[in-house]
Amino acid sequence: MRRILKKSLCIAMIMTCGVLCMAGCGNKNEGEAEPTKAAETTPTPEPTAIPEPTATPEPTAIPEPTATPKPTATPAPVYAENAWFDNGKGADMEEAANKVEVKAPAAYLYKKADVTYGEIITTKYYSATCGREKNVIIALPGNYSEEKTYPVCYVLHGVGGSEKDMIGNGSSGARVIAANLAAKGEAEEMILVFPNMYSSATQAGFTGIDHENMAAYDNFVNDLVNDLMPFIADNYSVATGRENTAVVGFSMGGRESLCIGFSRPDLFGYVGAIAPAPGLTPGKDMFLDHIGTFKEEELVFENESPEILMICSGDKDNVVGKFPLSYHNILNTNGVNHIWWEIPGSDHGDPAISSGLYNFCKSIFKKEQQ
Repeated sequence: MRRILKKSLCIAMIMTCGVLCMAGCGNKNEGEAEPTKAAETTPTPEPTAIPEPTATPEPTAIPEPTATPKPTATPAPVYAENAWFDNGKGADMEEAANKVEVKAPAAYLYKKADVTYGEIITTKYYSATCGREKNVIIALPGNYSEEKTYPVCYVLHGVGGSEKDMIGNGSSGARVIAANLAAKGEAEEMILVFPNMYSSATQAGFTGIDHENMAAYDNFVNDLVNDLMPFIADNYSVATGRENTAVVGFSMGGRESLCIGFSRPDLFGYVGAIAPAPGLTPGKDMFLDHIGTFKEEELVFENESPEILMICSGDKDNVVGKFPLSYHNILNTNGVNHIWWEIPGSDHGDPAISSGLYNFCKSIFKKEQQ
């Protein structure tokens, strides 16, 4: 019995140890984690700078749409007052005088894309009066044709100037004004001739304001009539006769236009003087004591007088001063029909020049006056 109990006790102990061993083995397999490797150390990145916040721009105000400007109305022309002086002699100029505009409209003063401008010819002619060749520029009308004949207007420059002065720079000047008027049917097509007036047999050009130089300008009437006019007639398709021939000039050119007009009224039917210089009659200015080409009482037309005789000047002209006004007064006293006006605010230049050229070109060679 004792042996049996001992054996039973041993068996129980063995079984108990087996259960405990099995429980211990199960805990190791399920509860214990496998040993892990030590984690590698990564470098700590440097902190990046936090950008400062940008200011939010204020919203731009949307501009209100601008109203489309209405087209500017063309200003009505301002006509010269008291522009015609009817003294009972000479041609009736009233119709032309009533159309004299104080200032030339801007639309006529500059070159236009829709207007045809003629060829400009720079050439020379021999002057027997001076014993040498002289320069001249000829501006032909647009669509010039040898099948037609054209009236001629001689355009004269100021003292010390040349044939280049009055034609303009290509975009303006006498040639452009005449062509713009002709394109609108407000002037006749014409040939413009720009001579060098200085006509001395001993000097090639102007050297100063003295009696010798003034005499060279006064001598231009001989060069014009005897040398230049025949050259133009021989080489270009011109209409002849006083009714087809005009002369206009500025400053010294204005004085010589008047000199030519009173010397040869048989050849020139239209005469224009823009701010004419002193010396047509005796007088003294800041430069010279002028002898005078004519005495005051000699400024008359005996048999023939111009169809158009125009004189104008700026009322602020400090170069020729009141000499243009004095010529007007002399003609008025002598009973000579003429057109006279002043350009307000103009000195010795524009707008007096453009006003004179514009009004002269639109008044000459009119068929109803021939």
